[in-house]
Amino acid sequence: MSAGAYESAAGGGGAIGRRLRLSGPEQFWYVLECIGFGMGYLTKVPTKKALSEASLTALTGGERFWYVVECIAFGAGYFAKIPAKKALSEAGLVTRTGAESFWYVLQNIAFGSGYFAKVPIRKALSDASLLPMTDAAQFWYVLQCIAFGSGYFAKVPQKKALSELDNIDLRRRATTGSVN
Repeated sequence: MSAGAYESAAGGGGAIGRRLRLSGPEQFWYVLECIGFGMGYLTKVPTKKALSEASLTALTGGERFWYVVECIAFGAGYFAKIPAKKALSEAGLVTRTGAESFWYVLQNIAFGSGYFAKVPIRKALSDASLLPMTDAAQFWYVLQCIAFGSGYFAKVPQKKALSELDNIDLRRRATTGSVN
């Protein structure tokens, strides 16, 4: 990571924000994804909701609104949040509910969709040195990237959500096991 990536992210972000500041290409692709009917932003919202449930950040009014709209659309917001919560729980940052565990298993029965949605989130956590990639996750991430960069493009909004975290030392929190 370049020296500029360790600078404090504009608008806050604290220690994790410094480690997860979007690189120049990531900023470009995030803006481009947002131009495409706001898909970068809408993809970020469920991950930000998972982070807010762990008391790591607060949702803005706009994010709360769009999360509700996504949930009204056949629960899409809720189901998109589940892989993010799984990755965060693997990092020791959050505890999943029984319902979230059930739906994650059900998503994986559907051709592994829950796992494949979790891989880019785990890559963003790996970029912050919070959770190393397993060999299997690294393999699937590379395979997703070969498919027209879909793994990379899926990671960008996740990393954007992580870069907006409040000032908190997540590495210490993950090792102490304090999740709430």
